[in-house]
Amino acid sequence: MIFSASELERYSKQILINNIGGTGQRKLKVSKVLVIGAGGLGSPVLTYLASAGIGTIGIMDYDKVELSNLQRQFIHSVKTIGSNKAFSARSYIDYLNPEINTEIYDYKIKEDNCDKIIFNYDMVIDASDNFKTRFIISDSCNRLKKPYIMGAVRSYEGQVSTFVPYEENKEFILNPRLRDLYSEENIQFDEIGCKEEGILGVTTGLIGTLMATEAIKLIVGMGNILIGKLLLVDLLNMRFEEIKYRRK
Repeated sequence: MIFSASELERYSKQILINNIGGTGQRKLKVSKVLVIGAGGLGSPVLTYLASAGIGTIGIMDYDKVELSNLQRQFIHSVKTIGSNKAFSARSYIDYLNPEINTEIYDYKIKEDNCDKIIFNYDMVIDASDNFKTRFIISDSCNRLKKPYIMGAVRSYEGQVSTFVPYEENKEFILNPRLRDLYSEENIQFDEIGCKEEGILGVTTGLIGTLMATEAIKLIVGMGNILIGKLLLVDLLNMRFEEIKYRRK
């Protein structure tokens, strides 16, 4: 794959990194990543994926931009209030990096459409805001053997984990799933949400950045990935903790 002169200049500092180089940049260019949720977590995820040169980014969100979103959802603006978030996010990406291909899904992901959508992508980044949706997405990724990156936030706290149901040879293995970390019976306390408890913009920014980092590492094939590990972030006390978990 040949890079254009503008691409070589745009990604020059990234190509210089030993673990990436030209080979890694080519992997990023041919990759297809689906981002579900173009809000607080989706804002840094989409920004850094587009900046890094992901070839195709799918953006899925059925919600509309509101003024109260702008405190943390920086890919939107007062000019896009009332617009669908997926289309607003695409406008932002086109402005940031017009060489990125974007696919828009301006409706809600459900059990009867998730497999058809996710099938077309190499991995999924879940930037949604509730566990009911996360279970639907993670179950689909497990069926289709697609990597799945999950992040969750509230107030000053956040968490990130990565789920990969295959090895390099693409054979199915018993890596942990989201349902091994959470069950539908014990996550009610996590469903309070930012509407009731609030959210610091920096929290979504940091957690979303970590999610994008996991995706880039997976695509390029470098570093340690949060497989079977949950990263807990407490910004109020500036504390980071890693918890290991296994397949049940």
